[in-house]
Amino acid sequence: MSEIIVSCYDKAEAAFSAYRPAYVVSILGQDEGPARSFDGLPPENLLELRGDCSSTDDNAARCQTLIDLGRNWDRKAPILIHCHQGVARSMAAAYILLCAAQEGTCEVKIANALRKAAPHADPNILLISEADALMGREDRMVEAILDLSPCAGADCDDVVILPVAA
Repeated sequence: MSEIIVSCYDKAEAAFSAYRPAYVVSILGQDEGPARSFDGLPPENLLELRGDCSSTDDNAARCQTLIDLGRNWDRKAPILIHCHQGVARSMAAAYILLCAAQEGTCEVKIANALRKAAPHADPNILLISEADALMGREDRMVEAILDLSPCAGADCDDVVILPVAA
């Protein structure tokens, strides 16, 4: 079993050093700082998704990149995802990756595991909606996230580890 690791921007390099992921997904706005550097990570394994995830522009491309990664990931090493706070965009990306990597698993079960591991998670619903459509999930991903209990705050204090079932 492997893992998806989620952190905020400030803790991404430390999480990379601690967990040595096979891939890093950096989700940054156009005006956010430079992508972090990750020594030893092959450049093709650093996915930098830039832009405004709060609009629908380019979300299909962002989501397809995440879906492809989730479906093709060999799970020999974890994936690290980070955004500015580690709350909305990165948690949406983690949920999308989990759904893509565990195609036969119920969306509600995956969403509940995300909430248990990250009470602060407030996944970006626009990203999830786009991924739901691309994967033909008939709004089950969206409904599972909307049915979660409210998040327990907006600050990510820790690196979050999400196990991925076989």
